[in-house]
Amino acid sequence: MAENDALLPDTHMPGDAVSVSAPPRRRVPRLMMLAYAGVFAVLIAGAGALHFLGDAADGSPSVTIRMGPFPTEAQAATKRAANVFRDVREVQGNIVADPSLIQDSPQGPLPKIAADGRMALKVYGRTYDRVSKRPKIAVVLRGLGIGADETEQAMSQLPPDITFGFPPFLSSLQAEVDKARSAGHEVLLEIPMEPFDFRDSDPGPHALLLNASLEENGKRLEWALSRATGYVGVMNLLGGRFMGDETAIAPMLVRIAKRGLLFFDNGASSTSVAITSARQAKAFLATGTVVLDGVQTAAAIDTKLAELENAARQEGFAIGVASAFPISITRLNEWAASAQARGFEIVPVSGLAFQPGQQNVSAE
Repeated sequence: MAENDALLPDTHMPGDAVSVSAPPRRRVPRLMMLAYAGVFAVLIAGAGALHFLGDAADGSPSVTIRMGPFPTEAQAATKRAANVFRDVREVQGNIVADPSLIQDSPQGPLPKIAADGRMALKVYGRTYDRVSKRPKIAVVLRGLGIGADETEQAMSQLPPDITFGFPPFLSSLQAEVDKARSAGHEVLLEIPMEPFDFRDSDPGPHALLLNASLEENGKRLEWALSRATGYVGVMNLLGGRFMGDETAIAPMLVRIAKRGLLFFDNGASSTSVAITSARQAKAFLATGTVVLDGVQTAAAIDTKLAELENAARQEGFAIGVASAFPISITRLNEWAASAQARGFEIVPVSGLAFQPGQQNVSAE
């Protein structure tokens, strides 16, 4: 008897209808169904991947993720330098960075002459009355950024016609240059150079030295130049011995000239051969006429300012040099307030720069 027949009653009356159930359908095991579904899902995913990513065999587009090594510090520095200065940057309408005047380098931005001949000397220079017949006086205040109080005093008190000089080793150099440019001042970068009493007087790190090779001094110069943008030129920080040696200073002036900068000799050393070297290098040069605060008293500074005015009357121009001492800033502020009334025109130092031996070509 079949298995289903055994489920029927053993007894029944004649004539009764007997119902016999149909054989049940076979059930597919659950595990096999899950396996079929998994295979189907893999096939769908593979088709989707080929649709979006392509088949490697036919060269279709594909996405590949590779984990490479971290860049070295030199590579990172190069990348940073190459992406910082892409737009003209101004503060209060005064240009601080012009991409066409910047050469990217691993250590930072270096000045260069633009393809159209424009130079930092002129682009970052301050405008002034060029047609005035008054005797012209420029004043350079050096050593800014070292003392916070003195720097703030100079920024807040001195008129924008006064040129500011900053040493390159300041940690906040660009910010200080920005503040000076924001107030309208021209800026010079002070290049540390070897003095006569080198061991007693320290010009600071990366100083240009007589016993250093030309290549080494060139690297030190570029280090200083790469610290900031927005300056019209450079000046010596100390450097009496270095600037008295033509074989040392001349190659540096060549490099400075090729970068579109002026060189300001502060005039403190009587043995300087900067003017002879500038003639050979075809560099723009300006030279200090009077050191105003060799003696730091109000009376002594006022005497030197009177000497500066006399020199301007005789020669038609003169350049005074002072350091960022509170007394110097105070006396300069009072002097500048009445200089025009006495018949003088205060101008930026770039306005008195010229190329020695080049038919008196000025920076104007």
